[in-house]
Amino acid sequence: MMAKWQVGWAVIGCFFFLIGLSTVWAGSSEGPDPEGPSLEETMVFIKGTWEACATMRSGLQRMAPKDGAPWQMDRTAKVDVVIRPPSGLQLTTRLNERMRLSGALDLQAPVEKVQEFDLSAMSPNVSPEREGEGTNLYGVRLRCTRAACITEWVTTLSLPGKPMHDLKTGRLVVTNLEELVYEDRAPKDKPGEKKGELSLPVCDAAAAESLSKALSHAISKAGGRKPLF
Repeated sequence: MMAKWQVGWAVIGCFFFLIGLSTVWAGSSEGPDPEGPSLEETMVFIKGTWEACATMRSGLQRMAPKDGAPWQMDRTAKVDVVIRPPSGLQLTTRLNERMRLSGALDLQAPVEKVQEFDLSAMSPNVSPEREGEGTNLYGVRLRCTRAACITEWVTTLSLPGKPMHDLKTGRLVVTNLEELVYEDRAPKDKPGEKKGELSLPVCDAAAAESLSKALSHAISKAGGRKPLF
């Protein structure tokens, strides 16, 4: 009688073992479902969000630096995003910052900045930024997880046929970033600089918050990790 019970339990145990083993095989072949949107979907969302911002204009912002001399800044920027699969991004930012000091001095600095980086080499700790109190200058900041993961080119822009001195001193006001041309050579012809973090302009607080979350998600999907230090 005892022998029959032992045989019965052995058969039942073998049955459950085979069921469990088949479940493990099925799980390992199918894999866990990924959480949230895919990397490709997130990259398309990032590109579309910056394109929706179009040309970003801050308007005149009154600043009060520590030395007490009041000045105003008017920033115009446009960001173009190119996706380089599987997880690379190239961002081209046309930027003009016009500064007025006490209503007497007017300076401009039109530049084009090209930044290339791979999300797999970034930290998922992406933060939205606001440049100073009472301003509408917003951006997002990204950080590398290891050295030399960002290549950056910066070149000066000018107005065709206009003196550079008149442009820099604000006598020629930049109203359209597309009218600007390279002063000497395009950024791709210049050597790149390696940097550990980058800050990118966005059009408003909502876009800054949305892009910081999307970039953080994309970095995690691409295999990015926090820096050791």
